[in-house]
Amino acid sequence: MKFTAPRRVEPGDVFDGFDCGVALIDDWLSLRARNAERQGTAVAYVTYSESGELAGFYSLSAHAMERSSIAGGWLQRNVPERVPMILLGMLGVDRRFQGNGLGRRLLHDAVVRSLGISMELGARALIVDPVDDGAARFYEANGFQHIPESERMFLKLAGKRS
Repeated sequence: MKFTAPRRVEPGDVFDGFDCGVALIDDWLSLRARNAERQGTAVAYVTYSESGELAGFYSLSAHAMERSSIAGGWLQRNVPERVPMILLGMLGVDRRFQGNGLGRRLLHDAVVRSLGISMELGARALIVDPVDDGAARFYEANGFQHIPESERMFLKLAGKRS
């Protein structure tokens, strides 16, 4: 199945009927995505099926974690008190399009976009708060690691950093 390249949400995009099976994610898209962009707190990226239906989306925002809340390792070493990161806040694929690898494609786009942002702005990692165990397994299968003593997971950005 073919999908458009992810792009920023535009004013004419319609979210009606999007259902990824997780109410929290569906509600964020329909009720909060546009407001988050207007307020400058998150940006949503959408992809469509070849027939023009909204197939999936993800959101990114600037984020920071207290260095003291990160249990050791490279993520905590030689960084300011608030460690700059990028938050992958939401990622959802409509049920009609699940099982076609779209979630992995959206995640790949988010990682590539985050790497670019981190090189321009500076961010130590891409972090996620998996909504459930299934989401955690998805992120683990795609290279994310658990932050010790936290529900969050991270993917190191810009591999040449130590």
